[in-house]
Amino acid sequence: GGGGFFGFGGSKKKVTADPAKTNPNKEQTREEIRKCIPEGYEENYVKAYRKCQDKPGGATLSGLPEARFEAYARAYAACGTRTTTAYRRSYGRMYESVACKNHGTEEKFSSLFLSRPADLVGRTIRLEPLEVERHLDVLYNITSGDANLEDKSYDPNEVWGFLDFGPFSNPKELCKSPVFQRRQDEAAFAIVEAVTDRVIGVVTLSKDDPRNLSIQLELPIVKPSADGTVEQIEACFLLLDRLFALGYRRVQLTCDTQDAAGKKLAGRLGFTQEGMIPKHMVVKEANRDSNIYGMLNSDWDKGARAFLFKKLHGAKMQKADNLNNAKEGELEEQERVLAEKKAMKEAEMNKKKV
Repeated sequence: GGGGFFGFGGSKKKVTADPAKTNPNKEQTREEIRKCIPEGYEENYVKAYRKCQDKPGGATLSGLPEARFEAYARAYAACGTRTTTAYRRSYGRMYESVACKNHGTEEKFSSLFLSRPADLVGRTIRLEPLEVERHLDVLYNITSGDANLEDKSYDPNEVWGFLDFGPFSNPKELCKSPVFQRRQDEAAFAIVEAVTDRVIGVVTLSKDDPRNLSIQLELPIVKPSADGTVEQIEACFLLLDRLFALGYRRVQLTCDTQDAAGKKLAGRLGFTQEGMIPKHMVVKEANRDSNIYGMLNSDWDKGARAFLFKKLHGAKMQKADNLNNAKEGELEEQERVLAEKKAMKEAEMNKKKV
């Protein structure tokens, strides 16, 4: 689906607040819970919790003095041990600001994390690992061309016209398509709008190449009213940010040379056009020439990330994010040097004892 793809097990087992109330054998229950927790999670949670205690990201919610500490800590720790600490700090602060906006959001995101710890949360959307039972029917409804809720009817080729599959006559056909029938090197995520909790589309990663640290981001499949919106941009940003934090060096994006919306999205995300492949594919019995776009980790670090972050969260939050990362980075380096000196001193003392 997507949760395991990013290193978090994505277990759906719900953890109760006090295992002792439902099971008298507390140690046994705790061991069962630990089996669902990724390696390093507890250590990073405690570390982040203490860090947020020293410097919370905003005002305390009345009656919930620890809400911000818990929100920052669970987001930081859920990023896993393979991501950069700079990414964990940034994602943790963003998650904290979203989850602790008010009492309602705190309750909502606390509950969501217990049942769906692998979700990637943003300001306007969250990404849920795609599941047939949870997302098939609604994804069909929003991409079939039929009127749905506030959206009027439209030609479904607006969604599927440049793809090698679709439109579909029923959910069963969609279920059998590459959207849900994915290969081992692919992962897909439902794009869920934050305010309404409605699915607005799906975004897929493909051609994962761990050896060369490269992967392909497919153009998001979204309902027409969501095409070109900030929600579509943030869905791509969340994936790109996590991928580069995991150590990927290059992310590729391809689109039909006639797909004006796809080419525009590539530019808005900061991708560089690297070339054009004539007669690249045959799509629906027609020739397709493809534009090839690339994003390098160096591009991301040198400005592409900051540009998108500012677009999504504003100049004030971007400035705070940069200052926080710079300060925390310096402290981490100091801690690393002190730890090395301490280890060397202990090693010397042990040699003298021998």
